[in-house]
Amino acid sequence: MAAPDRSPLRYPLRPVGLEFVDVAPVRYVVEAPLTAPVRAVWDAISADPSTWTWWRGLRDAGYFGVAPPGVGTTRQVTLAGTTYRETMLVWDAPTRWAYRVDECSVPIAHALVETWDIVAHGGGSVLRWTFAADPRFGLRVAGPLRGPIIARVFRTAMRRLDRHLQHVGAGSLVAPAPDA
Repeated sequence: MAAPDRSPLRYPLRPVGLEFVDVAPVRYVVEAPLTAPVRAVWDAISADPSTWTWWRGLRDAGYFGVAPPGVGTTRQVTLAGTTYRETMLVWDAPTRWAYRVDECSVPIAHALVETWDIVAHGGGSVLRWTFAADPRFGLRVAGPLRGPIIARVFRTAMRRLDRHLQHVGAGSLVAPAPDA
């Protein structure tokens, strides 16, 4: 994928920290079981986001700054036609990863933080994703449909990630994911 464009995006979001997850006006927590162990899941989600072949609609994604990425690193992701610029808030390999959205190409929220927590479960793992937002009008209008839609998108991505990790094994995270 091409390197992300660093030009300013149209809608800046309020800079919040991890504590926002506990006080956000809108909060969704979705869990997904995975057959892959914790480390394999961590390696896939923390990898260069341009390798996320398992997340439908992802385009032109990448980290900015010095390698390796970690807390404070920024990344930009274009997903389904919307571009997000994010700052990593937590980088606790191999179990916790979180970021806030700093800017967006559409007015979805005043503030937004996502956390990804991975725990061992049996021979695999469970990924718990938390979406915390102070929504703007565009995200608010979805009302009662918003939660089920967000959960479905995430669970679909996790099923695709699980198949992807089964397909590529521990060797490479960049092979194409099977269709869902």
